[in-house]
Amino acid sequence: MKKEVRSVLIIGAGANDIQHGDELDSATYQVATEFHQLGIHTILVDDNPFSVSLESSDIIDHACVGPLEVDNLIRIIDQYKPHAILPTLGNRRAFELTQKLLDKGIIQERNIHLLGIPEGTIRQINNPVLLSRTLHAMDAPTKAIVTVNTYQDALEEARKIGYPVIIRSVLPKSSSTRQIVHDQRELATAVQKCLKQSRADQVFVQQSLAGFKEIEVVVQRDQSGTMMMLSMVEDMDPIGIHAGDSIAFNPPQTLLDRQIQDMRDTAFAITRKLRIVGVNHVQFALNPENDKFYVIKNSAYFDRMTAFIAQSTGYPIAKVCAQLYAGKLLRNIDLGADYVNHAALVEPTMDHIAARVPMWGFNAVPEADQQLTTEKKSVGTAFGIGRSPIEALFKAIESRYKEPTDFHLLAQEKLSDDELVMKLVHPAAGRIFVLIEAMKRGYSVDELAEMTKIDPFYFDQLNRMRLLIEEIVSHPQKEPVLIKAKYNGLSNQLIARLWKTTPEQVYQMYEDHKLMTKYKEIEPSGGEFTQHTGSFYSALEFENEATKTAQPSAVIIGTGGLRLGMSNAGDYFVAMLMRQLKADHFHTVVVNSNPSSVTLSYSLADKRYIEPATTENILQILRIEQPQFLFVPASYSELLTALKQDQVESQLVVIPDDDLSMLDDYSNQLVSFNFLYDGKYAYPLGTITNLLSVDQLEYESTAIRYPAELDNVDNQKLNDQSMAAIAGQSGPGLYQVIFEKQASGGFKKVGVQPIPLPEIAFLAKALGLNLTAILTRILTGRAQSADINEFLKHEGPSGSATYRATFPFKALHVKDGVPAVEKIIGARMQFI
Repeated sequence: MKKEVRSVLIIGAGANDIQHGDELDSATYQVATEFHQLGIHTILVDDNPFSVSLESSDIIDHACVGPLEVDNLIRIIDQYKPHAILPTLGNRRAFELTQKLLDKGIIQERNIHLLGIPEGTIRQINNPVLLSRTLHAMDAPTKAIVTVNTYQDALEEARKIGYPVIIRSVLPKSSSTRQIVHDQRELATAVQKCLKQSRADQVFVQQSLAGFKEIEVVVQRDQSGTMMMLSMVEDMDPIGIHAGDSIAFNPPQTLLDRQIQDMRDTAFAITRKLRIVGVNHVQFALNPENDKFYVIKNSAYFDRMTAFIAQSTGYPIAKVCAQLYAGKLLRNIDLGADYVNHAALVEPTMDHIAARVPMWGFNAVPEADQQLTTEKKSVGTAFGIGRSPIEALFKAIESRYKEPTDFHLLAQEKLSDDELVMKLVHPAAGRIFVLIEAMKRGYSVDELAEMTKIDPFYFDQLNRMRLLIEEIVSHPQKEPVLIKAKYNGLSNQLIARLWKTTPEQVYQMYEDHKLMTKYKEIEPSGGEFTQHTGSFYSALEFENEATKTAQPSAVIIGTGGLRLGMSNAGDYFVAMLMRQLKADHFHTVVVNSNPSSVTLSYSLADKRYIEPATTENILQILRIEQPQFLFVPASYSELLTALKQDQVESQLVVIPDDDLSMLDDYSNQLVSFNFLYDGKYAYPLGTITNLLSVDQLEYESTAIRYPAELDNVDNQKLNDQSMAAIAGQSGPGLYQVIFEKQASGGFKKVGVQPIPLPEIAFLAKALGLNLTAILTRILTGRAQSADINEFLKHEGPSGSATYRATFPFKALHVKDGVPAVEKIIGARMQFI
């Protein structure tokens, strides 16, 4: 960054969708934290009510809640006059908005610098044809791709390229529409569909590389041209299944050294050619038959992959990139006393394996097509870390929200032979369990590898998982089998299900044989240097690298990967809770397996355990940490039951992440009176109401407004009733009293409930009050009545605000999807 640049406009990512979750808010939070320490002023524009960064006034100097549109960006630029714009934290949408600013001459006229990416590269990332020409000019191996306007042109190009081909929209209106086409009949349907989705009335026709291995490389470059590879990740599923829907391993498991070096060199050459400063994510298709590879995508911005790599290697990507954006060179970056000198310049090395698995939303949207294709369908991710692929994979799977305790075995056993074959030929969500069942029924590795194009190595690993499960079933209550199972990462819940006993009995056997879990530190030199990242994973080994955290401390269980209904409101709430704990001088310890989570940020968590939130893990962590407080999501019901039975010494606080809005059950207009209750007094927080749908002419629970429009008489009457209702609650918290408007006039009380976390996030921004912070202080005994009154005096935004939920219907190709709170994937808010 040039010396005169002192302020940066960060373009946010907007509402969560199929393509991105909280990893972008997490990256924004970390980069802004570093900018603040460097004395750089930050302006953030975003409309995501679940954004932690938007409420972090200590690191964001000007938080602008508003639409991610060019006119709004111009208004903000005119108001705050930033010296630079950073588009790499807002996904592809931020790149498109930046190009529009360039096209209007705004950036040039105001002499604004672009951080991390030159103008020409912005245009190439937005236009794959331009990027393809650049790659072709530098002899980088690329697939054939052309742009067409009509079906006839598409037909001609498809014949030249040869079927199968992929049809994609140019500048899609929503999530990109991608379809593999095998013949002329399929081509006509795909072109028609993708043209409708295109804002440019054009589609791409490109060569299909279906069946090749998909390899993802993330590299980093400073302004002097020094480069390093941060990691190379191998997707288990081949090209033809979206990388976000595949199981992924870091480091790669089946590649030869020469393949790694060749793709590394190509990623370096592309990054150099595009003059990128910061991270660059390059995706390759590798033909295992002849080692030939193709560049299939280049993403010069933060995404789920960069988040996964940062957490699995221990390398602080966002912290380093912020300093690169500020003009520092890799060789001059000091990561502090916990890292070895010049650690920022040393390529990460791993002495462990990380496995990332997708999380689905099909329980909430069962009508969606679950078949896996080139279009992404998963809504979140979880990951596990172990000494072997099996251990990492078992942990990752058991980290997913409400995973069946029988490892999906019963569901697969019920499949007929014909159904099994259909699922093998047409892969769907949860295919790993289908593959295990196929091996159980006698399919050979060669047969399965040919049908699925998955490398035989992974079938060897899956077969080991199958054999281990069978060994556990056939040898109940045997110590050697228990040791083997725990060494490979199986939870007590799964072992208990296989042994037809209880997790408590397995845990007792575990303790009787003194098989205590130990924890290993995740750091980016693979043990070569003495470094401390504060991130740990469990292992059945002798040495324990985790020690008791300084007191006072709190252990916080994260709400896990993004899921429909909650979106990342749970992650928002936990992160804001941790911010306040840190402000009150607690040392924070988080347990979370969501690589995208804001809660894993170094400035929020003193220590991170990358582990499934199983009972045995949490009890062992509590033994080590001995915290004053333990915060557990209400949706982790089995864990809460076990903790209460065990009578843990830490004060247990339940995070209300299982409550969705009661507004969903009524067709009439509803009004909620919201309160902060400290156990004695109820403090009003204003009213919200559900909005009338323009399309359906019905009141929607997923669109709300603050404040509700009530006359003074109704407002006073309902407020008095609400105060009385809140006084009857058993403990402190954030509550709302809901009333339904009657057709005959007047209002009827519906009930009282804790304010759902999505609504807490919205209300906090609408009021300009950190509601999570004051609630945290009440629950930990750090707030008195005078503190609460002082807190509520804060002068927040004026006017009204609206909240409108977003849904994954288009991305999942659900026609006429009915909005409902359990189907929410994200939301937008705006002041009016």
